Amino acid sequence: MSVNIDLAFTVTGIADEPQAHRIVDALGRLMLAENIELEVSMGVAKDEHGALFVSGESDHPLCVSRSYLWRPHFEGLFTATVEEVAAGAVSRIDWGYPDEEY
Repeated sequence: MSVNIDLAFTVTGIADEPQAHRIVDALGRLMLAENIELEVSMGVAKDEHGALFVSGESDHPLCVSRSYLWRPHFEGLFTATVEEVAAGAVSRIDWGYPDEEY
């Protein structure tokens, strides 16, 4: 059975702009490997204090089969990907379930 899932994420605690772009590149490769690269937009920005962060979100709900297995798999890969590029960074994933909102 498939489930529609909204994906949103942020990565904070980034040292500098080159590191932020390396995170985006690494996460882009992860999205490609998971076949969602065309469905997730991401980029680098600064918060109100000037600290860099990476954020992204699905452009529309992702239709995921066996999401109860895929979600922890993806979360583990996401965390490992960020840690590999920026050991001090903090990643957060927020999931939404749009079908439950109606």
